[in-house]
Amino acid sequence: MAETLATLAFLSAVAMLLSPLFEKGKWLASITATFCTLSFVTSPFETIHQPGGSVLVIVAMMCILLQYHITQGYPKKYFNGMGGAMTLVLLLTLYPMDGISSTIHEYSLFSGILELLQSLVIGTVLAQLLFNSISFNKTHSLIIIGVLTILLLSSDLLLSGELLVVIISMCFIGFIPYLEQKISPKITNRGGRATALAISTLIGIILVFAITYASVSNVPRIGTGHGSIAVALWLTVAVTAIGLCGMLLPLLGFDAHPRPEAWGWRLGLAVSPMILCLQTDLAGHVSLGILLALLISISSPLVLEKGKPKAA
Repeated sequence: MAETLATLAFLSAVAMLLSPLFEKGKWLASITATFCTLSFVTSPFETIHQPGGSVLVIVAMMCILLQYHITQGYPKKYFNGMGGAMTLVLLLTLYPMDGISSTIHEYSLFSGILELLQSLVIGTVLAQLLFNSISFNKTHSLIIIGVLTILLLSSDLLLSGELLVVIISMCFIGFIPYLEQKISPKITNRGGRATALAISTLIGIILVFAITYASVSNVPRIGTGHGSIAVALWLTVAVTAIGLCGMLLPLLGFDAHPRPEAWGWRLGLAVSPMILCLQTDLAGHVSLGILLALLISISSPLVLEKGKPKAA
């Protein structure tokens, strides 16, 4: 029964991801949350100590908060699309293909409650980071940083693999608006936008490749030879392809940003580690390069774009 409900949650997440193409889907997040909650409730409570049980709680909490924001009038397409993508990645990477198995270990009720609270907090943080990307709040951002710091120091979050990569991707998405708000007022009414976009994109790609190569070279199974070059190259190609797809988002109606193509490129870069989790456990190695590429994309108009001459 729990596996069937998890499958229904997966299908509901697919509907969330595709809903930006249509006008319907206001309550899809609540449907996904319901299926995840029922799947967890029908499983033994000890499953909270397994990635499969924990991810059900994380997704349920995240979707509940996303549904709340949607009912408050925030962009339905954006929250459903991004929430569906996160849900799919989390379920595909953390929920076991054969379903949650029984464990031979014995856990105390207190430790189970702690794991449950940690999963609820992670789901809340993911939802708030997504909300931050359209309505940045300094106070909430400081709270998020504090909570993540506590989780990193007091739990095994650093060892959680795919979940950590998803959190890093969402941090990119959640904190980009702060830098954009600082830079955008200084670059209004400038020329050469296409040139600035092309140059910053090229520099970003080079940075992603160089830093990814340096990072994967330290992986024992890859080494420093041609293998590391090949791995860094295909990771860079994947990141670039996802970033370029992000540039097409204005065609779907996501064009409220003053520079929608540059915003789409940055959004594509930010979500690329999360998407790469579906293919490889090396996705985290692109994170530092993506961070620098994002900073270049945001700040490059200050240098590369030229101010228009004032009319006489």
